[in-house]
Amino acid sequence: MKSLIFTVLSIALLSTISKAQLTSTNLPIVILTSTAAISDTQKQAAIKIVDNLSGVNTPFDPAKFEGMIGLKLRGGIANPKSSYSIETWSTPFISLDTSLLSLPKENDWVLLASYVDRSLMRNLLTNYIHERMGRYAPRFKLCELIVDNQYKGVYLFGEKIKRDTSRLDIANLKNIDISGDQLTGGYIFTIDDGGTNGWASAIAPPFATLGQTINFLYEVPDASVIQIPQKLYIKAYVDSFESALNGNNFQDTVIGWRKYGAENSLIDYMIMNELSKDYEAYRKNTYLYKDKLGKLKAGPMWGNEIAWGNTIDCNSNLATGWAYELGNVCNMNNKLAPFWWSKLATDVEFMKALKCRYTEFRKIGNVLDTTKIFQTIDSISTYLNANGAITRNFTQWPIWNVPLVNEPTPMSMNHADEIAGMKNYIRTRIAWLDNQWFTLNCVFPTTVKNSINENEVTLYPIPATDIIHVDLKIKENVQINLLSIDGKKLMSMNSSSNTNAINLSSYQKGIYFVEIKCNDQVLVKKVIKE
Repeated sequence: MKSLIFTVLSIALLSTISKAQLTSTNLPIVILTSTAAISDTQKQAAIKIVDNLSGVNTPFDPAKFEGMIGLKLRGGIANPKSSYSIETWSTPFISLDTSLLSLPKENDWVLLASYVDRSLMRNLLTNYIHERMGRYAPRFKLCELIVDNQYKGVYLFGEKIKRDTSRLDIANLKNIDISGDQLTGGYIFTIDDGGTNGWASAIAPPFATLGQTINFLYEVPDASVIQIPQKLYIKAYVDSFESALNGNNFQDTVIGWRKYGAENSLIDYMIMNELSKDYEAYRKNTYLYKDKLGKLKAGPMWGNEIAWGNTIDCNSNLATGWAYELGNVCNMNNKLAPFWWSKLATDVEFMKALKCRYTEFRKIGNVLDTTKIFQTIDSISTYLNANGAITRNFTQWPIWNVPLVNEPTPMSMNHADEIAGMKNYIRTRIAWLDNQWFTLNCVFPTTVKNSINENEVTLYPIPATDIIHVDLKIKENVQINLLSIDGKKLMSMNSSSNTNAINLSSYQKGIYFVEIKCNDQVLVKKVIKE
């Protein structure tokens, strides 16, 4: 039946008239066929993914994967280029964990349109940087999408933020976990627009003039299944964090906010949001989580289409100023950032630690080295331009010089202009942050220059608790070493397997390095045990 569906689809594709035609591409192709009008209600549909080893794909090629899915719109219909949520099914409404586009097995996926992001890479770039800071970031693959015979353009196919051992690896909080240690995790919740399924902060955001409040929304467990004791626990925990942070003794390492909040997580999240100066930073698409017996943590990053200088709203395109102080220039905005970040900025030890981490990240060859960031951007751009994907996308969606999100002017007239403008923002933003944060009063571990392609090695979960998994695409003569922050070898193992595991249970919480050696090549990746 599936083959018949896609045979009919292939014939229909030949006669489909659209602004852009997809005949061949170097990107994977995702083809969706719905059985009813696609809406914000999940309905049965079919998926076909073409991803040939040759790197040349056509809509008529045999599928690397095809099957049944639940399909719905994601984020409503605010933009003509819609985003979608997908659930892989074995039978109607029965989820099926499977690996798609070489991503770890799961059943919940997203297709993000990135309509207002003319670079088509702002989400990718944000997640790439945050992951290399040692944090879990949702994994995405660029693809081209066809929906019901119509070409839809370039999309990001990838992971929805979800509790899972290969995604956000926190405890599975069950309905029966309503007391004791079991009640303490794992929770995922958000600060975002809409919804009443949650609770409000008792502390108003800075610069509020219209009675603005901070609203927390349940994400995991979902509002429809979370138990009353669980609601009461997570609210009380966040209330305690906020009370401690807002109190006179907030800098006290015993009774202050550190009793409830994970310092390194908050530091990395703040660095990432201030670097990208996301217009929605801290106040929308803000994910927070708490593991069993763990502290409150910030992240993962999500929804960064208008970051990196993409809008002039509230001075978000300026290289100067703090994203957490958006309310200082836009206090009439109905959504403001919580007081957390402006208060943390006054914590002397927090800022010392933040400046040291930022300075480490800025070292030559490290994640915030401007040259390395630009190499990543250029690599993505080259990939998108190799077989006309950029041209097809913007033929289908001719939005050059069309205002969408109050973009800086003069607006970009083509993709090369957009990339140049984004690089210029990054260059000037980092220069300003260097003046605020760069310090020479820190001691850093010695690292080894990377030689192995980073795409050959995947570490998860990030951060880790007891086990760090090391997945390798290389198999021969591989040695895996665990190093302390000062470079001391703590553990060593030889590997000839794609899948490996390092047991961290006997080590203290902190920063470690996993060193991968293969013949004369070396890759060092930082991990955090929390």
